[in-house]
This record gives sequence, C-alpha cells and structure tokens, in this order.
Amino acid sequence: MAKNDNAHAIRLIDSLRRNIGSDVGDEVEENYPLSKSANIEKKYEWAKNVCDYLDEHFDTETIMSLRKECRCNDGKSIANKILKYLNKADSIEQFVKEFNANGSFAFLEYISDNKILFCYPECYCACIKRVPGEVSRSWCYCTLGNAEGIFREVFKRDDIKVTLLESIKTGGDKCAIEVEW
Repeated sequence: MAKNDNAHAIRLIDSLRRNIGSDVGDEVEENYPLSKSANIEKKYEWAKNVCDYLDEHFDTETIMSLRKECRCNDGKSIANKILKYLNKADSIEQFVKEFNANGSFAFLEYISDNKILFCYPECYCACIKRVPGEVSRSWCYCTLGNAEGIFREVFKRDDIKVTLLESIKTGGDKCAIEVEW
C-alpha cells in the first residue's frame, strides 16, 4: 500500500471513518494515498481526485460536514489576533473597521450586528494554492471549519453558523465566509 502520512489525508480519512464508516475511510486511504513528501502538483491532483470521489458519493451537506473536520487548525491562534480588535470596539461595526484598519491576513465586511463576512484575499491552502486552476467547491469547505473555530473563540459562542459564499480556487475574487451568530 502507498504511504498515506500527509496531514491533509489523515484528517480526511479520519473524518470519513467517524462520519461515514471505516469501510469508506479504508477505501479512500487505499485509492487516494498522499505522502507528506508529496510535491505541490501531487497535492493538487490528490485534492482534485478526492473531491471527485466526494462529489460522486455524497450530498453537499455531508461533504460540508466531512470537510469542516479537515481544518488545518482549531482557530485559537487566529482568534487571538482578531480578539484584540473586538475588545477595543463598542460595536460589531466598529470591530470590523478596527480589524480592517490593522489586519493583514484577512478582512471583514459588516452586514449586521450578528452577521459579518470573513474574507481572505488569497488562497492559503497548502494543497492547492500554488498550482493554477480551479478545484471543486467541496475542497474549500474545510475553511468553514476554520472560520467556525475562529469565531467560536472570538465571540465565545457555540451557535456560530458559517456559509461559504465564494472561494478563489473555485473562480471567486476572494474567499468569503458569512459568519452569523
């Protein structure tokens, strides 16, 4: 069996095993191996192939649930960067302005006092960002897990709802996640 020790592959396989079953996790592990030494082209091809598999076998809601668990971090370090702007602000609108005046890795758009857009100006995914071309929207659902984790920490709430509105690697101008609480 091919080596399958890449963190992205491990997270996906674990998510499949937890949510769908061991047989599906085993099938993906066997048919879509990814080594931690894989170059950027192999990572990109792996991501495209895995998305084809997910898109063929599962509905959108299931794919979102699976991919949200594949997030690269728990959001706490990013939340700490964002929290300092919320703590200075008297309102959500002021928080958005403060963050945008000083933030660098992302920007926010104010929608209402319980809804914002969290946007990345570029793709940060290590598997796909350096290879030109688009991927299935299914790949980008992991960013929902990141955003959910970040804003649960920022707002100290469990009822965070996130929606992917657009992503760069699916043809969008930015990666935009609607965050509602």
